[in-house]
Amino acid sequence: MRKVLIVGSGGIGRRHIKGFLKTGRAELAIVEPDPGRREGVLGEFAIVQAFASLDEVALGAFDLAVICSPAHTHVAIMRRCADADLPFLVEKPLSVTMDGVDEVCALVAQKGLLARVGYVRRVADEVRALREQIADGKIGQLKLAYLNTSQDFPKYRPDFQRTYYARPEMGGGAILDAASHLFDMLIWLMGRPTDVACMFDRLVLEGTDTEDTCLVTIRFESGAMANITINQFQKRNAATFEFIGTKGNLLLDHSVLKFTDDDSGKWSEARDFMAGLVPIETHQERFAMQANALLDALDGKSCELATLDEARLNLKVALAAKESWLEKRIVAIAPDGGANV
Repeated sequence: MRKVLIVGSGGIGRRHIKGFLKTGRAELAIVEPDPGRREGVLGEFAIVQAFASLDEVALGAFDLAVICSPAHTHVAIMRRCADADLPFLVEKPLSVTMDGVDEVCALVAQKGLLARVGYVRRVADEVRALREQIADGKIGQLKLAYLNTSQDFPKYRPDFQRTYYARPEMGGGAILDAASHLFDMLIWLMGRPTDVACMFDRLVLEGTDTEDTCLVTIRFESGAMANITINQFQKRNAATFEFIGTKGNLLLDHSVLKFTDDDSGKWSEARDFMAGLVPIETHQERFAMQANALLDALDGKSCELATLDEARLNLKVALAAKESWLEKRIVAIAPDGGANV
């Protein structure tokens, strides 16, 4: 049994707790400063130890840390883990600024530590199938992508005004919190971004200092382009990702993966990866799949979860998107994923 430390037991922390417990391969401890939340987790889950502060923890006693605290705390906790030679998964986004990011990534690389970032869609069967079909050349050369994830966000998070989401300095908003997932998908499928343009605003949702809408356009090193559309107030729940190549199109609509190579207006292939399954249960199952991938990686197996370097590039894209609209210009991403120029 591996000893896993979950840092933060809010909504995402609880999903990781459930995921690791389901593997049957880990003993869990938590760090949770809120007494009520800490006691609630202890009462609900089989937690071996609970700490009020990371300062109370002997990090060397653990095999893996899972950092589920707000994004503005990630860099400091990653550094604590790296100093203790403790492998970790950190939730997305990697941070909210680039302050300290390069240094902690370099430290992790220098020590050769296992470190991954929690873009859980990477383990989803439908996303993996999409990636495999693109890599196999089913649609020829990938040239263009249109991605739209929009929903009535307050329906799913009625407390959004009281959470990190309402505060940009904590990683909230449509770009850092939502589009970050899509940036990761595009980096995984299309490679390194080179140029970013964006418009964003808070069009509807009151009680926050963050944007609820963004339109982001990205160009990649290959010459391919992508457009991302997100709003967090529309009633219809949309999650459509269309990838257009020189020989055909692939469309992932929620869990249904479709393919066509003609102009008939009909899809010649379609498979629903969620057929017969309960979406909420399936989403939670992905956290168990992610946990197993991390535990396998500790045993020396390969791991396709997002790396720190990929998440660092992802953060650069998010910050470039904000910079683009504020400065009314297209922002270039430096070749090494470093400073925007």
